[in-house]
Amino acid sequence: MIAELTRQLRRRRTAFGLLGIGAVPVILAVALYLTDGDGGGDGGGGGDPTGLFDLAEASGLNFTLTTLAAVSPFLLLSVVALFTGDPVSSEASWGSLRYLLTRPVGRSRLLGRKLTIGLLLSVLAGVVVVLVAAVAGTVAFGWGGVVTPFGSLPAGQAVLRIGAILLYVLWSSLWVAALAFALSVRTDEPVGAVAGTIVLVIVVQILDAITALGTVRELLPVHEGTAWLGLLADPPRWGDLVRGVWLQVPWTLGLLSWGWWSFQRRDVTS
Repeated sequence: MIAELTRQLRRRRTAFGLLGIGAVPVILAVALYLTDGDGGGDGGGGGDPTGLFDLAEASGLNFTLTTLAAVSPFLLLSVVALFTGDPVSSEASWGSLRYLLTRPVGRSRLLGRKLTIGLLLSVLAGVVVVLVAAVAGTVAFGWGGVVTPFGSLPAGQAVLRIGAILLYVLWSSLWVAALAFALSVRTDEPVGAVAGTIVLVIVVQILDAITALGTVRELLPVHEGTAWLGLLADPPRWGDLVRGVWLQVPWTLGLLSWGWWSFQRRDVTS
């Protein structure tokens, strides 16, 4: 497991993914700092569902929350798709997958290792975003508590809430990881697995935005994507959060089961 993790960390794909998502907070902090407060409100646009973009420059922790709100709907999900949709399909594209299976390692064990590494790298991407945003935000806007549309939180409590929000955001990306991994075991092209996942993520998000679908939207894995805003209230609002946590379970288990079932019956020739 350690050897596989080290190998994945050394890949250019991993470096580019982490550097790319880590650069976003820096670019955003520089842009807001140079506008001297004139671009904060416009940065969120009229479609900001969180109400945090207007408050991004209140403190470094406020900026961290804004960055999470900016990357979690799509960019972070794309990086998760990259890290979990590549491991198996890349081995197949290199022609090394069949040789891995000739070793005394069962297919389930191989998949378990690949999935675990992909999930660990996805968690690392989320941690990188938060840490870089906290440092860049503190340098640009100073250290202090958090001001939100729901009230204010002291710095110590805000740090704990941000940690909990990150956990929820990562948990909410589990269905994307499961989808990317399931597609990865069915193709020899990593680009196909990653791109296919990103397209399906966009489709699901569009469906969730169509209010005419009514209660059907509540079954989609992205429906409670912004439920973490409840953690900014005092006391926290748990209803939507709990629903969002449970919503990931059937989608994740279903997609992983499909991937496992497919790979067990696949004739690996590459």
